[in-house]
Amino acid sequence: MDKKTKLMAICAAGAAAILIGAGLARCAIAPAEPEPEPVVAVEEESGQGAQADDPLSGYLGTVWTSEDGSATLSLSDSTIVEQGDAGTQVMYYEVLSEEADGDGLSAQISFTRAAGEASSQTLLTVASSGGKKRLSCDAFALSKTYLLADGAEAALELSAHAPELNELLEAEDAEIASAISQRAQTACPTATLATWDGEVYLDCNEGVLTTSFHLNDAASTIVQVSLDRASGELSAL
Repeated sequence: MDKKTKLMAICAAGAAAILIGAGLARCAIAPAEPEPEPVVAVEEESGQGAQADDPLSGYLGTVWTSEDGSATLSLSDSTIVEQGDAGTQVMYYEVLSEEADGDGLSAQISFTRAAGEASSQTLLTVASSGGKKRLSCDAFALSKTYLLADGAEAALELSAHAPELNELLEAEDAEIASAISQRAQTACPTATLATWDGEVYLDCNEGVLTTSFHLNDAASTIVQVSLDRASGELSAL
């Protein structure tokens, strides 16, 4: 190979080296493509989950009096009971929707007055007027408006019963009545007397003894009292 050919080969090799080097340099300094950011799924809050406790629940266990004093109304978690000279009226209700309004509330409820009866809907409201709470509903039978009673709660007592009740529940009458009262405050606030049905169920596996009492409210509510034999604790459902 003559000098001219060698020189041309060297130049060609040098040019190729320059091109390869430039390519490597471009690869080295080219910015890396950004990695796609992870997509974070945002769950929308359910309207029901975001709601606070139902406003009407704050009035469970309360007693109301008509403006003329001729009737009373008691509000439990499932019944509205009116009592007066004209008799007793019971509404079995369920809250469909409700909304707090200042220091009052409005609740759309469905209700029946007897088993098997088709349900109806009505609006129940609680409002403040003249420093008093007023409960109003067009479906009320004895009075359309009631005032919140000032509030003395009648003590609940046990009717006469066999002494075996105290032995089985390992408690005196006052303790048994107190357990029943805690349930009655929300379920049947007008009840004043609990009558033992005389039957006892014993769950030997769980060590729990259960018996029932019939209350003297208009709905004839039944309350079950249980004794945890291990802890000695009484509870009512």
